[in-house]
Amino acid sequence: MAKTPKKTRKPKHGYRNDMRPRSSTSAHPSAGTRSSGSSGPQLGDDSPAWSAVKTAGGALGAAIACAFIARQDWLPPKAITAGVSAVGAALAVGGHSDTLRAVGNGAMSAAGGQFGLLIIDDHYQTKQAPQVASTAPVKRPANADSLPPGALESAYERARARLAMANAAGQMAA
Repeated sequence: MAKTPKKTRKPKHGYRNDMRPRSSTSAHPSAGTRSSGSSGPQLGDDSPAWSAVKTAGGALGAAIACAFIARQDWLPPKAITAGVSAVGAALAVGGHSDTLRAVGNGAMSAAGGQFGLLIIDDHYQTKQAPQVASTAPVKRPANADSLPPGALESAYERARARLAMANAAGQMAA
């Protein structure tokens, strides 16, 4: 039995508006010298370490900005962290470069984490507030520091009467 010869395909040249990715073995002269499968770094490609540095820079920038604005007391801390988180999300989704997307991811994660911690802190403070109020000492009246009129004189009279009784009891015993 004779073997049938293997059919080989010739590569087709892509049309001008063809959206399919070109293979790395394309024979087309405009395919470029670099292929997507090359092992060396290409222009615009970031290593994972450099991308992590950009993300950490965005997180650090967001944390410093939120802390500074909250310290200056320009806005409430919840509003600041929610706003910075929203700006970071917008950069992460709509950034035109890898750097903007990495910085946006870092800012969104840092500010979102701070916002979550503020929400949790408020939840625990409001949950514990009624318990603290019930065990708090009773508030003294505003005039507790002063004596009512005539109280001092009557206290002296009682002390003189007790002293006189004590002296009379001591003389009878002697």
